[in-house]
Amino acid sequence: MPAYTVEELRKNGPPFAMAMLLKSINHGESFVTYGDIRRELEYQLNIQKIFPTQIGEVAGSLMDQILTVDPDAPLINVLITRGSGIPGKGVGGYLARRYRSPRLKKWDKILKKEKLQIVDRERKEIFLYEKWDSINQKLFGEGAASNLREQQAEETDYTSTGHGGPAESEEHKKLKAWVSADPSRIGLSKRYGVGVPEYHLMSGDEVDVMFMSQNKFRAVEVKSIRSNNDDLKRGIYQCVKYREVKAAEIAPYTSDVEAILVVERELPSELKERAAMLGIKYKCVSVNTP
Repeated sequence: MPAYTVEELRKNGPPFAMAMLLKSINHGESFVTYGDIRRELEYQLNIQKIFPTQIGEVAGSLMDQILTVDPDAPLINVLITRGSGIPGKGVGGYLARRYRSPRLKKWDKILKKEKLQIVDRERKEIFLYEKWDSINQKLFGEGAASNLREQQAEETDYTSTGHGGPAESEEHKKLKAWVSADPSRIGLSKRYGVGVPEYHLMSGDEVDVMFMSQNKFRAVEVKSIRSNNDDLKRGIYQCVKYREVKAAEIAPYTSDVEAILVVERELPSELKERAAMLGIKYKCVSVNTP
């Protein structure tokens, strides 16, 4: 794969970053991670490895170009963030100029609570702004948007059968059976005993494996080697749902409920951060790999 310079990245990256941001806005999503943009640019620009810090250069170049078209445009670069949903230090200069507050230049020194308030205020402006499509058209046209990659069904643990619903992959079945057979395999005490596969919640959801011991519940979602990053991200949110629903079933009585995501490859850094923020533990194992 060809080498690249930061200047080439600043020139060629913004159209795709903008397309991803507009897609996120249209879907009502709150942010796009540095990792998401990095992986898309590696694919689109045929680059083997882009350093995460260089995505800040892409975000800055994009915002600079937008401001040449409309100096009062909301700071859409605040939507390019870490897994925590908080943008990196590069956004500080833009916020300092916009709000005439020099201290914002030292973004890393701002408390998390204030960061979230500032970003939330700017995000509301972003979602209300009506000129994004025209700015994108003027700067980049429609080429990048039409070339964004789509989710590939074969990269998930379920595939469509055309006969009433998705079919569970063999890899998913094997991983689920391996987990349910012994709680210690994922760091749980043996007192939980054998897990219950396909455990039904009152919401209609089905947990891959549920371990139970007295008033303790450990809901496990498994994602096999087939799962791509989007499927792993889904797994985090499935865990959040299972944890809250199971706790609600037992309310008003207290319970000890946790959810665990079991995967067969390491989570990308932004998903690790997201899982930690949401209180979801994960365990990486090797069942379907040599």
